[in-house]
This record gives sequence, structure tokens and C-alpha cells, in this order.
Amino acid sequence: MLKPVEMRGLRIVVLEEDVERVIKRLDALGNVHLTDIREFLDEFEGIIQPAPAEETLTKTAELLTRIEDLLKLLETTATTASSTTTAASAVSSASAFESVWTLEAVERRLTELEEEAKRLAAEKERLEEALSQARENLLVLKHLQDFGVDPDFVGEGAFICVFAGTVPRNATEGLKQALQERFGERHFFAASAVRSEAEEGKKEKAREKARKEGAEAWKGKDFAVVVALLGEKEEVERILRRYEFEFWHPPSSLPASASDAISAVSEEISALKRAKAEKVQALSEMREKHIQALTAMREFLRVENAKARAKMLFGRSERVRVLHGWTPAAEVERVISALKEELQDLCVVEVLKPRRDDRRVPSLLKNPSIFKPFEKVIELFGHPSYKDIDPTLITAIIFPLLFGLMFPDIGHGLVLLLLGLILGIKIKSMREMGSIISFCGASSMIFGAIFGEFFGFSEQADRLVEESLGVGFTGPLESIVHFLHEQPLFLDPLRDIEKFFIITMLIGAIHIGLGLTLNGINKLSEGEKLEGVASFVKIWCMFGALYFLLALFNFFFTFDMQQAIIFILLPVLLLFILRIVSELRHSEATAGAAETAAEATGSGKHEGGSATAGAKRSAMDYMLILIDGVIDALLENFFRFLANIVSYGRILALALCHAALIEVFILLTFMCLKMGAFGILPASIVFLFGTALVIGLEAIMAGIHTVRLHFYEWFTKFYEGGGIPFKPFRLR
Repeated sequence: MLKPVEMRGLRIVVLEEDVERVIKRLDALGNVHLTDIREFLDEFEGIIQPAPAEETLTKTAELLTRIEDLLKLLETTATTASSTTTAASAVSSASAFESVWTLEAVERRLTELEEEAKRLAAEKERLEEALSQARENLLVLKHLQDFGVDPDFVGEGAFICVFAGTVPRNATEGLKQALQERFGERHFFAASAVRSEAEEGKKEKAREKARKEGAEAWKGKDFAVVVALLGEKEEVERILRRYEFEFWHPPSSLPASASDAISAVSEEISALKRAKAEKVQALSEMREKHIQALTAMREFLRVENAKARAKMLFGRSERVRVLHGWTPAAEVERVISALKEELQDLCVVEVLKPRRDDRRVPSLLKNPSIFKPFEKVIELFGHPSYKDIDPTLITAIIFPLLFGLMFPDIGHGLVLLLLGLILGIKIKSMREMGSIISFCGASSMIFGAIFGEFFGFSEQADRLVEESLGVGFTGPLESIVHFLHEQPLFLDPLRDIEKFFIITMLIGAIHIGLGLTLNGINKLSEGEKLEGVASFVKIWCMFGALYFLLALFNFFFTFDMQQAIIFILLPVLLLFILRIVSELRHSEATAGAAETAAEATGSGKHEGGSATAGAKRSAMDYMLILIDGVIDALLENFFRFLANIVSYGRILALALCHAALIEVFILLTFMCLKMGAFGILPASIVFLFGTALVIGLEAIMAGIHTVRLHFYEWFTKFYEGGGIPFKPFRLR
């Protein structure tokens, strides 16, 4: 349970024609993690080559993109209910679909559907553009009618020219002045604000109606009519364009009078709406008719694409394919039996036992389901590698305990517990987070009982209210506080600060020591005896750092030379020696490897035995090794342990912060209650607001600092992360 599940490597050799059957059987088994054969090519000495990408991979990717685009096009006119029903039935029929269709058949059918859908969508878009233009024309005609101007008046006449259109509202006055300054009495200018109900912020239905009528496009603009002499037309146009005037040109088919034109355009809009509705209905019917086939085609293509990608992981020779995968040791026999049954023994399966330090091996975590959510906390730091200790179980115990110490309150913990349960039950995507919150809430309730806090009401809060306002807790509150105060494990963080600080340092030392112990066990199991011994010496050194802190603050200890030698000097000296031995062994191993490589290339004895000379160390090398040993023993271990242990003091700080903050709101609540009957409402608001603020703010802070203690103070002592998650091969 404290290690990832033991894995076995499977090297499977099959005939070329049996590859499809092997892939389908592995999919059905669902317990084999496939690995790219390129990672093992050096073991085949050129016999096996990586499989090239098949044309199927490109083809299926292209067809998948086209199907997704077509589904999005049809989705715009679909209803949620029909989409859910047809999609579900399509997925259920995908297996039958696979045995009927081929890539060529899918492409032909998809092309037919694309052409039909694009034709309908293009016609719908054309009708929308025509409808938009007709609505704009209708809006212009209504403004012209307000001005008493017929549409045939707009344009060039015998002696004058008439312009109609829109101008930005902030430019209307500037345009009016520019025309007046240039043409004086030789022109006419009239403007009116385009006032739509949408712009004036009225009801939603009115805004939607105005949008459909085209007024939304004219938001922030004025409608204007300009009349000028025909000979000055070009100069007028230049001024209008300078002020971003948008010209309206009446369609040639419009009747001459404004009222007749409005009637004609209204009829045109109605016809366009009906035509557009027909196209929308046709697209919707097309979707309802073909959604099942399209979804099934998409599923078929995804399966074919997954097969093609899986084949790229295989190695190949002239007649056979070779694949490499990983499966839990307990599943090996089931995999072999299934493959031999599928292929009638026409396959070779080699089972390999990997080393724990092989970074290519995926890791599968196996923890009780109740603790599974804490795997997500671990993965925030990094998925465990195959050689790592799996810290999930220990984290599931320690994480809520540290959180509860930072956030101790029966009532607040109950709120978190209920919140976690609601999230876990009601929101599927938050199920794991809800479980973690529930654990933390339960821990807060336990430590709230120990520290005597219930929604912030405690002995210290009672004393504060009585000293400040001359009133105290009465009734049930007094009974609860008295009961909590009398229980045998009672500890008041605000009163017993020194004791609580000592407890936090002890917790830190135990937590760090546990990490070092796990590291030592891990190193010894891997055969790294020197590192394993060093890890246990670090535990000694860490408790020496704890002794130093307790003696420094005169907690239980005073500095004693004999104790200082035992707890501080000896472990530091041992770490110094172990570091030097490790460096010397490493240097010898490096020099030996260099000499072996030089001899292999024939250069070992040339140039006066340079390889042997290169292996000798100078006095400076020894000096650097000694300095490195001092730095490692003192800075990297002893002083770091001091900082790590003191870092757990944040438990005390957050517990005090939580107690002090909620006591402020309790004091304000009782101040409101002293106002008499009128103070009940504000007192309730203050207390509820304070409770919500404390729960939200302090719970987040406690969570962040609990994660920090795990990641920086604990994980760094034994955990590497960066592993490959075990993902069994699946076509879907």
C-alpha cells in the first residue's frame, strides 16, 4: 500500500495479420499500459524497427475534423433534449456500426451530408443578410416618413441632391457646423436620434424586438437628411465622409411614396422570415434524421484513429509486430491466457520484472476508496514514480489533522463537513474535493472540542465579552462553553501559547522524521545502503535541531555541553563523514567509467597515460569535497531542519488568528445586542457575516498552509514525483 502496484513488462510478438485482433483484445482486457517500442530499440540490436505512421491515422484525423465541423453547424438549430436522446442512442449503436462501415463509406456519406448541410446553411445565411438589409430599409423609411420625405426624393434631382443615412451621435453637431460654415443657406440639414427601446434599457422583450428590427446596429447614431445643390455634390460628400456618414441608397424596386414603400418592405420581411424559418426547419430535421449516424461515424473514426496511434507504438520486422506494455503483476496470467486464446498460441509473450528505479515503468496507486481523493493532493506535487513511496495513506491521515489544528472549531467544522458532503453528492466533478473538505471538517470538529470552540464561543471569548461589555454568555452558550472547558483534553490556544508552540514543534519533528524514515527504508530497499544510513542519521540530526530550539526558548531544556555533543555535534559530524565518503565513491566511479571508455576507444594508454592521470585528484579537489561536506551537514541538513521545524509554527499562528478573528465578530454581536430589541437584527447580520467570512477566509488559508507543509517540509524529504500514471489501453 505504501508502494505503487508491482508491475511486469510484457513483450509481445505477433504476426502482422493478427495486429488488429491483439489491439481489440487488449482493449477488452483494459489492464495493459502500452509503451512506445522506441524506448527499447537498443535491446533488439537492429532486428526491430519503429512502425511508421499509417495513412489511416491522417485520414481518420481529417474525417474527425470534418464531422466535428458538421455537428457544430447542425448544433446551432438543435434542441438540448433531442441532442441528448439521439447522441446516447448513437453511442450505444457504435459497436454495430463499426462492423458495417469502412473509411471509404464514411467519407462518401459524410461528403453527401456536408454538401446538403452547407447548401442549407448558405441559403439561411443569404436570407439572414437579406432580412437584415430589409429591416434597415424599413427603419430608414420610417424615419423618412417622420421627416415627410418619400424614398424617391433621395438621390439626384434636376437641381439638388438629397443624402440620407446615419452619423455617429457625437459627430452630429460637428457635421452640422461644417455644412453651415461651408454652404450657409445653400443647404438643408435635419437629424433625429435613432431611439430604440433597446438603447433606453426597457424590458427584455422590447430590446429583442428592437434588435430584430435592426435598431441595435444603429445604437449611438443619429439619422440625418442633407439637401444641397447638385453642383456642390462632391464637396458635400467629402464633408459627410469626414464625419463618418453612412449613406443609404434606396433600392430601385421601392415604391415612390414612403407609406407604400413601408408596406412593401414589411411584406418582404415577412416573406424572408418564412423562408428563413423553412431553412432552419430543414437543418433541424436534417440533424434529427442524421445525428445518430454522424455520432456513430465519429465513434467509429475515433476507434480507428486509436488503433492507428496504437500501431505507431509497435515495432516491426518483415513478418511480425512487437509491442511492449505494462500490467500489474497480478494480471499477467490473465493477459497471457487471453492473448493465447485469441491467437491460438500464435504469439510469444515475454514477461519482464523491471527495476524499481526504471523511469519508464508507469505507476498505479492502489489505496482504499475512502482515501482515493487524497491522490489528487499528491498529484499536485507530481505523480509518484515507480520507485517512490506512495504517501497517499499517510497524507489522508496527517492532512486533515494539520488542517484541524489550524482551524479548530466544532461549529465551523460542521459547516465544512456538510459542505463537503453536499459537494460530493450533488456535483460529480467535485466529489473528490468534497471528500477532502469533509475529512478536514470532521478534524476541525475534533480539535474544536479539544480547544473548546463552538462557532467561536469559548472561555476566552466569554472573558473578552464580560471584560469589555460587562455581560457574559448565558443559557445554552454558557453550558456548552463550560462543558468544553471541563473536558480532560482541553487546551486554550490563546492562553496556553507556549505549550501549543511546543506541540507544533513536536508535530513538525515527528512529521519530518516520518518522511526521513520513509526515505531511509526506500533507499535501503533499493540497495543504496549509504544513502539509507544517511537518512536515519538525518533523523538524529533533526531531533538535534529540535533540542536546539527547545533549549533556545528554555522549553524543558537548557544548553548542556554533553547533550549538545550527543544531539547536535555527533549527527552533524556523521553526516559530514557520510557526505565525504559518498563524494569519494562517486568520484572513483566516474573516473573508472572514464578510464573504461578511454580503453574501449583505444586511447587509454596513449599520450603518457592521460586517463590514469586524469583520475588522480589534486589538493584542491579534496578541499572542495571537504567544503561540500560542511555545507551539506550544516546548511543542507541541520539549519534546514531548524527552519523546517519552526515552519510548523504556522499551525499556532493560524489557530490564534482564527480564534481572535471570530472573537472580534462575537464582541461586535454582543455590542449590537446591548441596543435592546432593535439590536437583534444587526447582531444576527454581524454574527452571520463574521461566521461566513471566517469560514471562507480561514479555511482557505488553513488549506493552503497544510498543502505547503506537505509539499515543502515533508515531501522534499523522501518524495520525487514525476512518474508516469498507469493508463490502460482503451479504444474508447
